[in-house]
Amino acid sequence: MPDKKETMSGKAGTRKVIIKLTGKEEWTQRAKEKQPRGKESRVLTKGGRTPKKENRGAGYHGLVFEGNSLLWYLSFSALLLLLFYPPFFRGLFFPVEQRWTLILATLAFVLTWLWKFSRREVGFLKSPLDYATLAMVMVYILSSLQPASRHLALAEVSKVTLYFLVFWLIVQLNRNQLTTSWILHSLYGAGIGVSLAGLLTATGIIYIKDGFVGGRIYSTLQYPNALAAYLMGISFLGFYLWGRAGNLPRLFYAAGNYLLLMVFLGTGSRGAYLVYPSTLTLYFLLTPKGSRLGFLAHLVATSVCALVGNRFLSLAVAQKFTGAWKWFFLGLALAVGLQVLGLGAVRVLSSTRAYLVKLAALSILVLVAGIYAYSTVLTPAASVQGGSQVVVWEKFLPSQITQRIKDINLETKSSRERMEWTLDALRMLKERPLLGYGGGGWEAAYRQYQRYFYNSTQVHNYYAQLAVETGLVGITVIAALWLFFLFTAVKNYLFYQGEHRLLIASLLAGALSLGLHAALDFDLALGAVSILLWSFWGLMRSLERWRRQEETLLSPREFSRVQVKYISAVALAALFILVFSASFLAGTASAQEGLQAYQRGNLRVAASKLEEALKYDPFMASYAADLASIYLREGRNAEALKLALQAIKQEPYNYLLRMRLAEVYWALGEVEEAVAALKKARDLAPWVASTWENLARGYVAGGIWFLQQNQLGKAKEFFSEVLAMPPEIEQRLKLLGDLEKLHNEKPGGLNFTPALHLEVGKAQYFLGQGKEAMENLTLAAQRKDLEPEVKLWKALVLTQQGQSATANRLLEELQKSNPELAAQFTQIQRLPGLQTVRY
Repeated sequence: MPDKKETMSGKAGTRKVIIKLTGKEEWTQRAKEKQPRGKESRVLTKGGRTPKKENRGAGYHGLVFEGNSLLWYLSFSALLLLLFYPPFFRGLFFPVEQRWTLILATLAFVLTWLWKFSRREVGFLKSPLDYATLAMVMVYILSSLQPASRHLALAEVSKVTLYFLVFWLIVQLNRNQLTTSWILHSLYGAGIGVSLAGLLTATGIIYIKDGFVGGRIYSTLQYPNALAAYLMGISFLGFYLWGRAGNLPRLFYAAGNYLLLMVFLGTGSRGAYLVYPSTLTLYFLLTPKGSRLGFLAHLVATSVCALVGNRFLSLAVAQKFTGAWKWFFLGLALAVGLQVLGLGAVRVLSSTRAYLVKLAALSILVLVAGIYAYSTVLTPAASVQGGSQVVVWEKFLPSQITQRIKDINLETKSSRERMEWTLDALRMLKERPLLGYGGGGWEAAYRQYQRYFYNSTQVHNYYAQLAVETGLVGITVIAALWLFFLFTAVKNYLFYQGEHRLLIASLLAGALSLGLHAALDFDLALGAVSILLWSFWGLMRSLERWRRQEETLLSPREFSRVQVKYISAVALAALFILVFSASFLAGTASAQEGLQAYQRGNLRVAASKLEEALKYDPFMASYAADLASIYLREGRNAEALKLALQAIKQEPYNYLLRMRLAEVYWALGEVEEAVAALKKARDLAPWVASTWENLARGYVAGGIWFLQQNQLGKAKEFFSEVLAMPPEIEQRLKLLGDLEKLHNEKPGGLNFTPALHLEVGKAQYFLGQGKEAMENLTLAAQRKDLEPEVKLWKALVLTQQGQSATANRLLEELQKSNPELAAQFTQIQRLPGLQTVRY
C-alpha cells in the first residue's frame, strides 16, 4: 500500500494529497473538498513531496491533469506531429504546406479547448509574453489592410497565426517533465531525420531536389543557411538531453549530436559559423557548475568526431559514396567510443577523481593539438602551401569548411549585397513607417526602391524585412517579444535549480542562435525554423506557468455562466481559419488544373478552372491576370480589361501586371493607355532592362499605329520619346557609383541592351536619322535572335538612303529565313514620312 500524508495548501478549502507510488514515478494528487467523483487531478513531480523553499526548482512542479484524458492525448499527439514533420516538407516554406499545417494546428486548438472545457478552465492569455506573441498576429492583420500584395499579406497572417497556435498549444499542453521530454524528443527527432536525409541525398540513396549542391548540404529545407540555423537550435536540445540522460541513453545522444554537428558543418553557412561560438559560450556559462566540464568534454569530443566525419563531403562530391560512408561511420564509432570511455571512467572513479580525469584528458588533448600544430604548421617546411601561409586551424578542418571560414568578411559579394538590401529595406520603411507594406511587402514592392539590379524576394535580414512588412509597430512588437522572453528566462533561471537550469540554458541559447542568425539571413521565412523558435518561446513560457501555478479552475456555476461565450468564440475562430485555409487550397487545386488544361491547348477548360480558382481565392492576382490573358485570346477584351484592373488592385506594385494591362489596352485599341501602363511598369521597376525595352517597343508600335491613323504629330511625339531614352538611361547608370559592379554581375539589369538599340533604330528610321539608325541596328544584331528583324529595318534604312541594291540583298536573305517578316517591308515603307512634321 502506498504511504499517504496530507498538507494544507495556501487556498482555503483545498488540500494536497501526496501519494508515493512503488514505481519510478511519483504522483502528487490534489483534490478539492466536495470534488465530484472522477474529477481527480494528477501532476508528475520528482521526489513525491513539495520542495522546500530553499530547494525550490529541484523537481518539476508541473500543472495538474484534470478533465477528459482522451481529449488531452489527442491534442498532445497533434502537437507532437506539428513539431515533427514541418522540416520534411521543404521546410514549410511554400503556402500549400503552410495552409495544411495551419488546418492541423487549428484542429489541435479546438481539441485543446474541448479538453480545457472538460476541466472547467478557460484561461487564454496570461503573461506579457503571451500577449506579445498574439500582438505579432494582430500587427500582421493590421498591416494587411493596405498591403502591397493582398495575397502575400494574408499568407503571412496565416503563417504567424500558425506560429502563435504552436506557441499556445505548447504552453497549454506541456504539463510536466514527461510532456516536456516528449516535446523535446519530437523536435530532436526531426533534426536527426533532416540531418540523415541530407547525408542520404548527398550519396544518391534518396533524391531530394536541391538537397546537396556544390558540396554543401541543403537537405529537406533546400537552403543550407536555414538548415544550419535549424540544426544550431536543435543541437542545444541535444546537449540538454545528453546532459540529463542516464549512462546508456547517453550513447544514443552522443551519436545524435555527432550527426547534428557533422551536418551543421557540412552546410558551409558562414553566418552560422559566426553565431554558433557565441551562443555556445553563453550556454557553457549558464550550464550548472557541476555539469560544465562534462558538457565541454562532450562538445570537444563530438566536434572532433564531426570534423573527422566531414571527410564525407569531399568524397560525396567525387561520388565515392562507399568511402564517404566509411568516414561517417568512423566518426560515429569515435563519438560512441569516447562516450563509452567516459562512462567507464565515471563508473570506476569517484566523482572528484572523474572530474580530475576529464580535466587531465582535456589538457592532454590540447597538448597533443599544440604539438601537432608546432610540428606540422609552424615549421618552415610545412608553413607554406601553394605559395600562401597555412593557418593552424586549416590543418584540422576539411577544405570545404576552411574555405567558407576564410570567406567570412564584409568584403565578399554576399555580405555586401545583404547590407545593400537592408539599406533598401530602410528606404522602403521611410515611405510607410507606421505599418509598412503588409506581409510579403518586400517581395511585392522592392523593385521600385532597389538602387541597382538584383533578384531577391527576401531581404536576408528578418528584422529589416519585418520592418518593411509591419513598420515601426511591428519592430516594437518583436522587440517587446524578445525582451519578455529574456525576462521570463532570467526569472525562470533564478527560480529553478539543477536540471531545470540546464533546460532553460538550452532554450535560451537555442532561441538566441535562431534570433541572431535571422539578422543575417531569411531562415525564419521557412515555417519549420520559425516553429522551432516559437517552440523555444512556448517551452520557456510553460516553465513560467509551472513556477507561478497560474491555472484557475472555475466552479460549475461560474463555468455555466461563461461557457457559451467561450465555446462560441472558439468555434467562430476555428471555423474562420478552416474556411480561409480550405478556400486557398481549393483555389490552388483549381488553378493547377487550369494550367494543365492550358498546356494541352484547351482554353475553355483552362478559363473555367481559373474562374473557379478566382472564386475560391479572389486575392490571388495571378489568377485574374492569367484569366485575362485567356479572355484576350478568346476575344473577350472587355472582360479581360476588368480582370487586369482587378489584378492590379490586389498587387499595385507588380510591374508584370502593368505589362499585362498594356496588352489588354492594346487589344482594345487604346494605345495611349497601353503606353501609360508600360511607363508605370518602368517606374515600378526602373532597374529592370525589360521594362525599358517594352516601353520603347510600345512607343514604336504606338507611333506606327498613329501613322496608320494619319496622326503624324502624335506619331512623331511617340518616336521622339524613344530617342529620349538613351540619355535618361545614361543618367540613371551614373547614379550607381560603387554599386556598378554588383549591378552588372547579373543579366537582366538596366543597360543599353540590343533590344533597346533595335527600338531606337526603328524610331530613328521614322524620324529620318538614317546614319544613327544603322549604328543602333548594328549594335542590335549582337543578339542572334534579333538578326531577322535587324535585316528588315536595315533594308528599310538603306532604301531610304537610296541604296536599293544592298537593301534587296538583305530582303532576299530574309525572304528565305522568315518570309512573314519580309512581307512587312512594303507595309512599313508605305507609311507616311515625318521629316516635315512639326509640333
